[in-house]
Amino acid sequence: MENLIQPILSKEPEYGHEKSDVLSFSEFLSLLEEEENYFQDKQTGTSLMITRLRKIFYDKWGWNTQLIRKAAYIKCRYKVKIVTQLPDDKPERGVKKVKHYKDNKYQPKYRLVTYRKNDRVFKNSRAGQVPEIYKNDHQDIFLPEGYQCDLAHTLAGLDAFNNFQVVSPLPPFLFFLHKLFPHADSNVEVTTWLGDIATTAADFLFEYLSKNKTPLSETTEQKYIDINASASDMLGDIDAYVINYLYKDYVSSKGKRLTEILEEYYNKCSTDPSYQKQRFKIFCKEIGLHLNEKENNFSNEEQWLKKYT
Repeated sequence: MENLIQPILSKEPEYGHEKSDVLSFSEFLSLLEEEENYFQDKQTGTSLMITRLRKIFYDKWGWNTQLIRKAAYIKCRYKVKIVTQLPDDKPERGVKKVKHYKDNKYQPKYRLVTYRKNDRVFKNSRAGQVPEIYKNDHQDIFLPEGYQCDLAHTLAGLDAFNNFQVVSPLPPFLFFLHKLFPHADSNVEVTTWLGDIATTAADFLFEYLSKNKTPLSETTEQKYIDINASASDMLGDIDAYVINYLYKDYVSSKGKRLTEILEEYYNKCSTDPSYQKQRFKIFCKEIGLHLNEKENNFSNEEQWLKKYT
């Protein structure tokens, strides 16, 4: 355990991804702008657009029933379907695996995203096709400074900020009892960094159970960290907190296109070294870690770890 590393900054694609499939920030931004344009005069309804863009990548399977309940009624442009097998006419790179365990075995399902019939732009000509923005894990991009970042994680975090709630299996009318049951105090944490770490921990557990309770090697544990809590994912998580902090008046209501906010933020990160340093300070402060710069540590680290344990 002492040698495990939680990556945050990487200039290499995520585990299992091809570099040739990774878009640049400007290329992905253009795809996001197309999605904004689809909703015509609604592009500056920033909070609503964040939900619609997030639902391209994260919808169904617990998002509407557990993680971001308040936005469940908002319709995504595309048809989202969870399937147990890859469709014969859809290449695997047009769908994404959804973690699913049964009888202590990994039995993935698949999230398929396709154009609906009567799309406002393409009518029926693309019905059933996978949109470009969803292919090849296009949410993982190269930022202007060269680092990998999963912008879908950023969208998910921003949407959770705008629709804050406790995460509990209880129905809403019983939420006042949530402290009596397993719960998380913040859906922002669960949709971002804490959720990624929890997914890693789940894979530790199921690997342990599937191998007759044989302790995992550090190499195996590191592999699951690199897959579930990659540098790309974690940087996207961090940026959700920082963008919300810096642009709160916009992202929580309306007045500015989200792509304008993202372009401004990421261009500053790439050209101003102090801006990038501030990025991590803001994140630490927002999650409750008190930075002691003189000693280069967190003054409340022990209490903070105890809380999350």
